[in-house]
Amino acid sequence: MRSRLVIAALLMLPVIAQANPVMVDGQSLLAFGVVAFWALVIESGIATLALVSSGVLIIPSFGTFVAANVLLFLFGFLPLTGRVSLWFLEPGVVLVDALLLKLVASAPFLQGTGFIGVSWRRALVASLLGNLASFFIGVLAAGAPWAVHEPGGLE
Repeated sequence: MRSRLVIAALLMLPVIAQANPVMVDGQSLLAFGVVAFWALVIESGIATLALVSSGVLIIPSFGTFVAANVLLFLFGFLPLTGRVSLWFLEPGVVLVDALLLKLVASAPFLQGTGFIGVSWRRALVASLLGNLASFFIGVLAAGAPWAVHEPGGLE
């Protein structure tokens, strides 16, 4: 029971995340691209490393997780950003990402000889760790000049 409460609490951490800037200043789209690229690489890398002990192959899994994260961001997060509260959207992204990790890891071309399977708990922890890393990249780049800052915000 305690571990479920800890997981639920950790699942709420991305709610305060500003890792996915929505309003981008067109003058520095390249800078936004660099930050978004590294957030994607680190998120996918951490998820891959969290699943390596399950017997997944590192390079194919990493590439597949990158593609899955790009698709989730483009077709899941961005279209819902203005319509759904971040209190629901961010934990939802973590849960959908965990589902994608579990489904992708079940593909035979990603499984090594010692593959033991990916449990729901491991997929959730991998998703959570990857999304938290993406959050911290966003925090480090929060004062970036490519983000349009509206007056009256929480600064």
